[in-house]
Amino acid sequence: MALLTKRRAFLALPFPAACANEQPAGPFLPPGPPSYRHLTPLRLKVGTLDIKEAESGTALLVQQPAPLLPSEVMLRMAQDRLSAAGGTGAARFVIQTARLTREVASAVGVFTPASEVFRCIMRCQVEIISAEDEALASAAAEVRREVTGPTRNDADRAALAERVVKLAGQDMNVEFEFQVRRHLRAWLPLVAAPGETLPQPVERETLPRS
Repeated sequence: MALLTKRRAFLALPFPAACANEQPAGPFLPPGPPSYRHLTPLRLKVGTLDIKEAESGTALLVQQPAPLLPSEVMLRMAQDRLSAAGGTGAARFVIQTARLTREVASAVGVFTPASEVFRCIMRCQVEIISAEDEALASAAAEVRREVTGPTRNDADRAALAERVVKLAGQDMNVEFEFQVRRHLRAWLPLVAAPGETLPQPVERETLPRS
């Protein structure tokens, strides 16, 4: 009986060597392009809102495979979150940086696949423009994310590329709202629209160590 108990205990033990080079799965990310329509919009006291698509340049460098472009994520965020509440001026949203790059992290081994690190940088800005085309206020946000994982084939590379862009998009959504509420507070209505509740201001604080 003691021998059987020991055998069962041995079979229940994990085998770390089999997945030593695998990273934790991390937070769940829903399939497809991200959506921000479920969040309270950032309503600016302007008459018009101009959301500009990304242009070309080294700041928008994207290495393939790239199932989801960083510029597409920021464009969707701006379209879903920003709106014009009415006023004399205008707001202009601009994508400044939308980079996705990758490089080898470790070469293939006898028992392990090669691994690569994927990096995503996003930077955007929203400006408040007067009727005379004068810049009155602005808020900018920038985030950086990287993910490292095994790359046996292009399917692995595509999955990692999509994951790092989605994670960067989540970070950008939080950072962008924080910067807008910090620098454009005077341009945010204090009265909620019909059926809408105004959220509490986004704050940052240092969490106590356990």
